[in-house]
Amino acid sequence: MKKYKKIITLLTAGSMVAALGACGGSGNAEGSSSSGDSKKGGKTELKMIFWDSNQEPGLKAMADGFMEKNPDIAVTVETVPWDEYWTKLQAAAQGGDLPDIVVMHPDEVENYASGGILMDLTDILEGDVANRSNFPDYVVQDFSIDDKLYGIPKDIGTVALFYNKDLFDAANMEYPTSDWTWADLTAAAEKLTNKDAGIYGLNADNNGQNFYWNLIWQNNGDIWNEETGVCTFDSPETVEAMEYAVSFVEKGYSPTPADFANLTADEYFESGKTAMTFAGSWMLTEYQNVEELNFGVAELPTGKEKAAICRGMAFSVSANTKHPEEAKKLAEYLGSEEAQTIQAESGVAIPAYKGTQQPWIDKFTDFDAAPFVKVEDYGHTSPGLTASTTEATAILDEYMPQIFSLELPVEEGMKTITEKINATLQ
Repeated sequence: MKKYKKIITLLTAGSMVAALGACGGSGNAEGSSSSGDSKKGGKTELKMIFWDSNQEPGLKAMADGFMEKNPDIAVTVETVPWDEYWTKLQAAAQGGDLPDIVVMHPDEVENYASGGILMDLTDILEGDVANRSNFPDYVVQDFSIDDKLYGIPKDIGTVALFYNKDLFDAANMEYPTSDWTWADLTAAAEKLTNKDAGIYGLNADNNGQNFYWNLIWQNNGDIWNEETGVCTFDSPETVEAMEYAVSFVEKGYSPTPADFANLTADEYFESGKTAMTFAGSWMLTEYQNVEELNFGVAELPTGKEKAAICRGMAFSVSANTKHPEEAKKLAEYLGSEEAQTIQAESGVAIPAYKGTQQPWIDKFTDFDAAPFVKVEDYGHTSPGLTASTTEATAILDEYMPQIFSLELPVEEGMKTITEKINATLQ
């Protein structure tokens, strides 16, 4: 049975996934072939490509580990900015010149796999080195199309509660703990809000991934039914969670959508104008680079249960690589315990391989990064909808701002969104 894919990242403030229609250059670096048909010192040459320059040292260290075991293969790592990455891959795919190893996003994998551009890697994930049991199943499933697996899990990105220690200290408040509940979060947001100083307790912004998806799951709700293939925004659990999300705006404990139009949630937190924010592990480097920001991290507060988003990237292999056996061998190594431990030691990304995360946690000495890793035990991948990006985004862009601006009652808005999105599926 075809699995409903998370083709679009919904309910976030803006689109996360670049359109595939644009074309660009082939992406060859220094004249080398992206498809790996060249030789380097008589060795088989493979190329790996990614979009995050911060992770380049870690990826190169993983590649070095592979080359030590395989001296007849040379691996080069190329990073391309996110805004150019998908345009470059699309152009390369159209020309049959995709790099041998591609770091793949779960929102993009179906576009490439369904076009026969990616290699089926099911045999690797059923083998001994990078067996799927070593990774969170929901991350593995993000790269499953028609019961075939097109990505070896690379890392996981999770969401936790960031808090400003200085603001908590000034209010004589204890820092958040893993035992916090929704009631604790509301009480803290109330106490930390200082309207005279222009300080808010919490960022309650119109952002699914970084805010209300997590609350919906914590309330035993969802926005998508995998079995029936329909949107479920109007379920009682989801409506209740959204009412809780909006309550922070209603009570004045959060900036309004109009405020967020001037400063993003990240900018509010970085400038000390918001005491708490839900944010991803991928924001650690940016927050650490803000000199005046003294922050800590805790697990998200618990609703009816613990829940938070946990998504991951994966290593995919070009179906047209001129060196399929060598490329698969590299992909298998990248999913091994050894390689993922190397990635952890780089301190940039949380490795997906279970039991290899401690070196990543140990890289952070100013705060405890363990809350991000704990999400692995109760994480959720992003909700899937089969409506087109344009249709679904237009519906959400029309009604979600009205809900967070308090112009549209939550229950009415959720019912309208559900009806309109489901209408696009028929």
